Amino acid sequence: MLPCKLWALVPLALLIATGGPHHANGQLPLGSVNPVASVVEPLGGILDPVLGVLSPVVGAVAELAPIPGALLGAVAPETALLNPLLQSTLLQNNITQFSSDIVTSLTTVVGLVANAVLPVPPYLRPDQEAPKFGFVGEAYNVTTSDGYILGVFRVRSGTCRSYRSVVIIPPGILSNAATFIFIKENSLVYRLARECNDVWLFTFRGYLFGRGHTLLSDTSSEFWDFYAYHWGVYDLPAQIEFVYRKTNSTRMRYFGVDQSGSALLFMNHVHGQRYQRFLAGTYLLAPIGYFARVKSVVFDTMAVLRDALTAAGALVLHNELAFMNPAIHSVVYNLCGRISPVTCYYLLQILGGNSKEINIQYFSYAFANVLDSISIKAFTYFLQQNGKLKYMAYYDYGRAENLRRYNRTTPENVNLAATTVPCNFYALGSDIVTVTEDVYDTFRALAPAARASFQVLPNYNGASPFAPVNSEGIYGPLIRKMNADVAAGA
Repeated sequence: MLPCKLWALVPLALLIATGGPHHANGQLPLGSVNPVASVVEPLGGILDPVLGVLSPVVGAVAELAPIPGALLGAVAPETALLNPLLQSTLLQNNITQFSSDIVTSLTTVVGLVANAVLPVPPYLRPDQEAPKFGFVGEAYNVTTSDGYILGVFRVRSGTCRSYRSVVIIPPGILSNAATFIFIKENSLVYRLARECNDVWLFTFRGYLFGRGHTLLSDTSSEFWDFYAYHWGVYDLPAQIEFVYRKTNSTRMRYFGVDQSGSALLFMNHVHGQRYQRFLAGTYLLAPIGYFARVKSVVFDTMAVLRDALTAAGALVLHNELAFMNPAIHSVVYNLCGRISPVTCYYLLQILGGNSKEINIQYFSYAFANVLDSISIKAFTYFLQQNGKLKYMAYYDYGRAENLRRYNRTTPENVNLAATTVPCNFYALGSDIVTVTEDVYDTFRALAPAARASFQVLPNYNGASPFAPVNSEGIYGPLIRKMNADVAAGA
């Protein structure tokens, strides 16, 4: 029991140093009690002079964070030392499948034991949650042309005689179709449905509700051999066509966050107008296109180690970054949702940037679904873009493998100007991963007709969209812009 007691001191120490998680009004969530208030309040005055001295120093050090990212971009070809090994038969044969099967079996047993001691609640399904808030929920399966089976969910108000718009929402990174229902009645999905929009929640392969395939098992390396290209070229088109057949709409509104932008850009690059013709406009929070100026030291470090991450994934994880592994999911949920939500609050600050707009009171609800799994390849794809200004390309396999796959030593660039559908981009000003300057450069690279509007939401970081304190502040600008576009017939 001693290690648990020592671990419990970590959030307490953080609370003493900072005064606890911040909220829009500077208070803890309504109805909650601060168990350390009697400790924090008297110490706050003592620590103020120290924090006053340290804050400028910490800020100055933080400003140096982009430097590692820029250096990575310059030396990227030389850091890919493991690429020849990764493309060899050593990591593509039955040995890696066997080793990954062993790890999967062991962690499944651990997960079952952990779940018996500290049960994890069922995953949130949008179709089952919607009726709890007065909406109609529906669920469907869509199969892509390469065999992935994706869950698609529909949420709408049963009291609307007609629907103003069809809204489609793909998932963000490490999340899934439930991403935008975590703050219950104030969630983006329910706000849109309440205003008589027909809302459809999409799934990308590999995420929860997207782990089926007509031939492959999700415990095979072949299943996890994908990245943002496949989300855009296969997953989005299949689901857009499905929604079109259901609604007959060619005026869909596309909402999303981070990797939803990557998928859209890949889709438009490969398919041109074929699927853009179904879209009337897009409304994207921190879309990932260009990805050079990452300020996160954690992310920069992972970029240096990306080939080691790939090797480890092949050997023990079936190429899956397996946050939904039963053992890992149990640890994440119980730590963040039950034992010490404040610890995860601070981790999200460290990873995503300092923001008061993360609502800790919903962690016990949200962490039933997040963090979700992703393929190692999809994750390392984003790591490859780090440090390369105004650069978005296909996956880089290394010179020799690129030559075999692409008939060139470097991967093909993605033509962002192929995107012509009106795009409204919203940068998250406190985020240190999807940095405002990169989002703006991506916006400027779109076709002129696509540059509808650009806005910075200064108080939010990359974790804010799934559980903001002030939902109006982050969702309101997107909804108002869509309403104005609908009213104007745009």
